[in-house]
Amino acid sequence: MCPRRPRARPRRSTPPGPARAPIPERTVPAVSATSEQVAAAVADWTRSLGEDGVVTDPQAIARTVENTSRFRVRQVVAVLTPRTTEQVQALVRTAREHRVPLYPYSTGRNWGMGSKMPVRDGCALVDLGRLDAIREVDERYHYAVVEPGVTQRRLSAYLRERGLRLQLNVTGSTPDSSVVGNLVERGTGFRNHRTEDLRGAEVVLGTGELLRTGFWAEAKQPRETHHYRYGIGPHLDGLFTQSGLGLMTAAVVNLIPVQEETRMLMFSFAETELSRVMDRISELYKDGTLRWITHVFNDKRVLTMTSEERVATWTGIGAVDGSLAQVEFTSGQIRAALEECGARVAFVDREAAFAEDADPMVRGMYRLHTGEPDTVFMEGLYHTLGSESGIEGEVTELDELDHSRFGMLACLPIFPLEGEQVTEAMGIVERVCARHGLVAAVALNPIDSTCAESVINVYFDRTDEEAAGRAQRCVRTLHRELYAAGFRFYRVDIENMGQLAELDPELWAGADALKAAFDPDHIIAPGRYSRL
Repeated sequence: MCPRRPRARPRRSTPPGPARAPIPERTVPAVSATSEQVAAAVADWTRSLGEDGVVTDPQAIARTVENTSRFRVRQVVAVLTPRTTEQVQALVRTAREHRVPLYPYSTGRNWGMGSKMPVRDGCALVDLGRLDAIREVDERYHYAVVEPGVTQRRLSAYLRERGLRLQLNVTGSTPDSSVVGNLVERGTGFRNHRTEDLRGAEVVLGTGELLRTGFWAEAKQPRETHHYRYGIGPHLDGLFTQSGLGLMTAAVVNLIPVQEETRMLMFSFAETELSRVMDRISELYKDGTLRWITHVFNDKRVLTMTSEERVATWTGIGAVDGSLAQVEFTSGQIRAALEECGARVAFVDREAAFAEDADPMVRGMYRLHTGEPDTVFMEGLYHTLGSESGIEGEVTELDELDHSRFGMLACLPIFPLEGEQVTEAMGIVERVCARHGLVAAVALNPIDSTCAESVINVYFDRTDEEAAGRAQRCVRTLHRELYAAGFRFYRVDIENMGQLAELDPELWAGADALKAAFDPDHIIAPGRYSRL
């Protein structure tokens, strides 16, 4: 039965453990290059990358670091654009020799988190977008080996054009975002958490050495290399997501075998049913009925995408796939479970999603769940400022978000998937935003029976200084108050990284030790997912 009342949270009994050792002070000083060191590094980079591989023009750099979040502009000494892994190794060695820190990005569309902007001043940006090879696709073992410049659009088109029965676990971001970049940031796809897609990594360490994880590290592999992601010995893949331990120059990305039938689950419910629905979703994961990530959007987010003028407070979406018989049976189980909790439930097949009169949100969401990148979220972002066409002024492409008047910030907590706790967290979000005169666009993304990621976006007009300041204060407060209530975060932007590191230094002590081993001179992305 669906619980009708919030359940009392069971108390946990934790046996006393050993006393914690004091957090060690960082012994490595922050990297800070002199103007002479920067000039020497630029000269060396120009010799190894060529004139077109090094940009030092202040206006070009200013354009590069412009960001939709209107974060403080950091000083950047150069933008480097290598074309090969060997060039990446060379530029890292040069950076280490001259003590000029590096800040890498793939296609730079990390909107709401800082875009291409580094955490600290004095970095050279490393644009990995020209490393754009699809090195290999294996249909039997369902994976692709891709470089950082390969976008969702390109990889999806590659699979479709070759008639491969595989699909990418796409995200709701732009079709031209990097597959590797989002994976490294631990983004969320419409089927799985993107970290689960990583089956091997090729990384240039802070020493300039090249490391490949798992069986990929073997010089000559007599059989299939990527059939078992863990290899033998320490499993290293996770060390290179959300870390400054190296620059990932290629990744083995899991692909999803296409099933006989795919339908999109859609359900809607009132605010009063949030706790019960979250508990029931957890149960559906526990018994294996739900297999893929569920996305639950609030009305603020849905209204940016749909043609409807009024929607329910919450709208949930997910994928159900398998054989036709499996999908029919599972859909019935899901419908009964969610309707018992007060939700309205429907299932959408391909024919309905692409009908002439289909809602643009329904069509876009179906495409995303079946591995086809779509612009439904991007178009919705522009509409939040009231523009009918979305794009306006000097901006001519959706991906020029950083150069538009549209402002966006993000707070990304991770919640235990328990209705009472999710409801409590949403109450905090609503109160904080109300104090700042804002309404957040929220997505709750249950991953499995234990946890739900959340994407909390605050939108503002970047041309309005007061609005920008208010939005940034709101997001800082959201981080602080959610943390004080016991909730934690699965991603963080460049401005709030320092705040989180100060709140819980113990959390970052282990990362400091790894940094000393893989990047002993703290050359790569100083301050990003580490203590400043």
